[in-house]
Amino acid sequence: MKLNRFLLIAFIIFSINLFAKGMPKEYYEIKDNEKAKIYFFEYIYNLTKNENNKILQERNFVKNMLNSNLLNINFKSNEFKKLLEIKKRYRVKKLFDLNSYMMKIDVVPPAMSLAQAAVESGWGKSRFIKIANNIFGHWTYNPKIGIVPEQRDEGAKHFIRVFKTLQDSISAYMLNLNRNPAYKSFQKERYKIRLENKQPRGIQLSQTMINYSGIGKEYLSILKTVIKKNKLEDYDKKFYQEK
Repeated sequence: MKLNRFLLIAFIIFSINLFAKGMPKEYYEIKDNEKAKIYFFEYIYNLTKNENNKILQERNFVKNMLNSNLLNINFKSNEFKKLLEIKKRYRVKKLFDLNSYMMKIDVVPPAMSLAQAAVESGWGKSRFIKIANNIFGHWTYNPKIGIVPEQRDEGAKHFIRVFKTLQDSISAYMLNLNRNPAYKSFQKERYKIRLENKQPRGIQLSQTMINYSGIGKEYLSILKTVIKKNKLEDYDKKFYQEK
């Protein structure tokens, strides 16, 4: 038993060292704070854009499928299987309710993603991002994919989630915001913006993140300050211009 436990621990440590490397090495070598900020935002923006594009592909797939004649749907087709997978992943209750999908399957504005990435990861320099590729402070209760927080309370059982890549961390962050009931206000506000034929913006949606942090309204103020001080709204504009 002791040998098996040792091998398991060794494997976990090996996996962490193999996959989790944080930001590129060159980032940590930048001495100028402003240049480091620009590098950080550009790097995380590209990861954010990649994930948002995947989400938009799913959104368009569902929209096209459910806007077609439902009577002609082949329930054995790959398309229908894909719809079922999307329904399950986003925890949509009604299979053919387009509005339910549109509320959950949508982009996270880069300005908000970048601000939260900076705050939650200490500008990419926290322990969690360096050894676990964990940008946004995700928890897990599975010790096989997590590491113990240094200041975990006695009796607590949560771990810090380990991701293979930073892209995986971005993906988990967006899926969490899009399907978790804790962020219902975010989903509803974004959907409302879409109904007004407007583009979701980070400065506005960041103010729905009241449940993301234990410090409550202070967290919302911090996000707004980071967005405005670093002109992150420009990344929202850049993203929508590239569509």
